[in-house]
Amino acid sequence: MALIEELNQQGNFLFRWRTYIPGLVLAFSLAYLPYVPFFGGIYKLNLYWLAFAFFVSLLGLGVRCFTIGYTPARTSGRNTKQQVADMVNQTGIYSLVRHPLYVGNFLLYLGPVLILRDVAFTLVFIMFFYLYYERIIFAEEYFLRGKFGADYLSWADKTPAFIPQVRGYVKPSLSFSFKNILKREYPSLFGIIVVFTFFDLIQVYYQEPYLHIQNFSGIWKPFHSLFFGFGAFFYVTVRLIVKTTKLLDVEGR
Repeated sequence: MALIEELNQQGNFLFRWRTYIPGLVLAFSLAYLPYVPFFGGIYKLNLYWLAFAFFVSLLGLGVRCFTIGYTPARTSGRNTKQQVADMVNQTGIYSLVRHPLYVGNFLLYLGPVLILRDVAFTLVFIMFFYLYYERIIFAEEYFLRGKFGADYLSWADKTPAFIPQVRGYVKPSLSFSFKNILKREYPSLFGIIVVFTFFDLIQVYYQEPYLHIQNFSGIWKPFHSLFFGFGAFFYVTVRLIVKTTKLLDVEGR
């Protein structure tokens, strides 16, 4: 098999599992977390650092939401079995970067990695992310080039793959759809809340050993209850709406 076909085959395989494999990053981060002391040795300062890391993940989610809010159906989708595209998105955020959803994913996963405050681990994460998504991007662009030809190449020649350019924004023809964002991204927001809640709980468990005398609930603070409770309420409410009604359905999205 020629290398170009082999890379395409690898990319399509990783594309089908792209939702799950990055979870390995979270698993390794969680295993390392017990050895990470509080920032400055103080829990309150650690919360500030946690908030910064949470903001990074929210920024990634924001990139995803901005992308999805303007894109039509059968593009930028959650399809996993095969590549699907009825058109080449060239407006909105796609006029600045070719793969904005992966930019969002990078920031989303970078947040928990930053909690560890380990330069080496962060560099390993960046390398893993690059090698992993490089194959997926190759497979996607291989598909798009074969389907759309010169139209795709013209857009790709002037639009960077991953690091957004600061000029050349083209206003999208579609209106912004907040409903489409709620329908597609509510699990992502809840996932971020779950990860940060339990990362903080694990860190408290290992950094405040006197609390071990109590049961695990002894380290569950009001902050965790409010934070996690909001996320759970939001997730359950939106999921019920999505599964039992058509309130969030948008024609053509």
